[in-house]
Amino acid sequence: MDKSKLMMIIIIALLVLLLGTVIGVGVYLISLSNDDAAHFNEPQRVEVTHDLTPSDMVFISLGEMTANLALGPNNRSDNAWLEVSVGLNATIEEAELEEFYGVVTRGIPVARAEVFNVFVTRTYEELRTLEGRQATEEIIKYRLQEVFASNLIVDVSFSNFNAVRGR
Repeated sequence: MDKSKLMMIIIIALLVLLLGTVIGVGVYLISLSNDDAAHFNEPQRVEVTHDLTPSDMVFISLGEMTANLALGPNNRSDNAWLEVSVGLNATIEEAELEEFYGVVTRGIPVARAEVFNVFVTRTYEELRTLEGRQATEEIIKYRLQEVFASNLIVDVSFSNFNAVRGR
C-alpha cells in the first residue's frame, strides 16, 4: 500500500470519529432539560393563574399626572396627561390585603416616581396606539411588582389619557 493511501485512510477515520463525537455531544445536549437553560437569564415573574375580573380587585388611584415623554422627531418635547390606577388582587385573605393596601397607599409617591420613570422612556409614537398604551401599562405593572416585591399588583390602567405633541 502506498504512503498517500495510508494517510488518506487515517484522515478519513479521524473525520468519521470527529463527526461521531459531534453528533453524540449534540444528542446528549438536546436530551438535557431545556427549561432551565431557556430561562437562565430571564427574571422570574409570578403570574396570576386565573384571569381576575374587576370585582376580584381593589383599585388604588395614583392620581392625575402630567409626564414628559422621551424626545420625539425634531426634538419635540411631548407630554402625556393621565390618571393611573393600580389594581390589587382581592382574592387573598382580608388581613393580608389590608396590610398590602396600606403598604401601597403609603408608597404612592414611590409608585408615581416609577410611572414617571417609565414615561420618560416612551415616545408619543409609542403611546398614541392602544397597543403602545397597553404595553406601557404592563411595563409599569412589572416595575411596581418589583418595587413593592409582590405579585399582588395585578393591573395598571390609565384613564383620562391624553398624549400631546410638543412644539
